[in-house]
Amino acid sequence: MSDYTGTRCMICGEKFTAEDDVVVCPECGTPYHRECYEKEGHCVNTVLHKSGGSWKPSYDVGSDGSENKEVVCRFCGFENPPLTLFCRRCGMPVSGVRSDSAEQYYKGVNINDSADAYNRNAGGGMGMDSFFVNFSDPLCGIDPNEDLGGATAAELGDFVGSSTHYYLPVFKHFKDTGRSASWNFCAVLFPEYYFAYRKMPLLALAATVVRFIASLPNCIFALAQTDNMGRLSELASAVNVAGGAFQGFSMICTLIVYAFLFTVGIFGNKLYYGTAIRRINKVKASRPADLRGAVVKKGGTSGLWLTLFICLSVLPVLILYCCRIFSAVGGAAGEVI
Repeated sequence: MSDYTGTRCMICGEKFTAEDDVVVCPECGTPYHRECYEKEGHCVNTVLHKSGGSWKPSYDVGSDGSENKEVVCRFCGFENPPLTLFCRRCGMPVSGVRSDSAEQYYKGVNINDSADAYNRNAGGGMGMDSFFVNFSDPLCGIDPNEDLGGATAAELGDFVGSSTHYYLPVFKHFKDTGRSASWNFCAVLFPEYYFAYRKMPLLALAATVVRFIASLPNCIFALAQTDNMGRLSELASAVNVAGGAFQGFSMICTLIVYAFLFTVGIFGNKLYYGTAIRRINKVKASRPADLRGAVVKKGGTSGLWLTLFICLSVLPVLILYCCRIFSAVGGAAGEVI
């Protein structure tokens, strides 16, 4: 044991003492606390395994050549033990993180075959929540096998596809707190386009209908001010746009659209979360041969739906423009006759 006293365990970063139960990797000889090694399930000294080297005791530098100095978090200033990957206080990646020293998770596949490979050093401090995101992997340091309310983090990551760093912490926050409120600026500004892009066409259609209702007073007012739209102008002119009834109708439409946008902004992420859970479970119930591929195909984003709803939103303008052209053509033909 005297050969290891004073050196550090690469998993927890703590120094070995004479009383510690130490085990060593049979391939490279790197020492670990028995509890740490059994929890991890494998040797994490990938540098020596790749180079074929052997661990040598050193009290100034690590066996892979890295300095055994305290790692200061650049976000919160907490001093972490050497070889720490993520800050034990805030969960953010520390300045010493290297992509070649930490095996990464990619789209639902843990290439280390160990769910604890991510955020392995965060257990000694405050757990990561939705406000402290680990950007070093697509799952933000969340255990790929953690249940986030009906689907695992890996499954939700596959379903979301892009922007997992935004959505997964929000989904975890929903599951941990039971809350439904979360702010989404894209859903507020362009709800129909947001839902269409995220493959929720029914919600996109509902947002389009609300937008259309909200635009009715302005359309009627504009038509009433022009006489070159034929029958439409005549119908609009029959409405007393200066009367109290029309002004009340206009105010109600405005309140409807603002209430709708505010509601979508608060609950848009929750709607997407619920949609993701339902579709993932539906895919799993069908027992496809390639479960992950089916989840990826069912989720993700859709440029086709987005393009369709963009065209749908400009359709009323095109209709009015065509009516104006036909009216002008008809009037010119009448004058010729």
